[in-house]
Amino acid sequence: METINEINISALKGYIEEVKVNAESAMVDYKVNLQWKGGTKTKVTTNGIKFGDQTLERNFSFIIDEPEQLLGENTNPTPQEYLLGGMGACMIVGYSVGASVMGITLEKLEIDMEAGLNLRGFLEVDPEASIGFKDVKYTIRVKGNGTKEQFEKIHQKVIDFSPNRATISNAITVIPDLVIEE
Repeated sequence: METINEINISALKGYIEEVKVNAESAMVDYKVNLQWKGGTKTKVTTNGIKFGDQTLERNFSFIIDEPEQLLGENTNPTPQEYLLGGMGACMIVGYSVGASVMGITLEKLEIDMEAGLNLRGFLEVDPEASIGFKDVKYTIRVKGNGTKEQFEKIHQKVIDFSPNRATISNAITVIPDLVIEE
């Protein structure tokens, strides 16, 4: 088993070959359940992943909260912090896998992210104010035995192919449904 940066290169190459032959193997569907826990707290539970023709058991939970200034108890990260963390973690996967495929051993890989909200839109104080993040800025610091050109190539691939980065930076279709229980 060939590994670089704790990435199983042989398994990755095998999976890429499988996806070339069977497009269904590349399809991944995620499910989560969110339950209100009072105030501004939400419990998020993962409900499995459909990975090609396999169903993977996923039973992880985490709590989301708001700071006291937004009526929370400041006990857990906010939804926006999880959103930024998910985007950054997805990019780190892209960097570590990209470096590993190129034979680069990483010594350091770190991302600082920042984004701001104008709560005047959310609070319906200013109908002209944007509700979502205006910009997401990030800085990636990487150190390893790769060249500048190799790291720039990985950087561009992450920009082009990170699923969470693409989801945040590109418009997507969101399909809402409401069920009112009696």
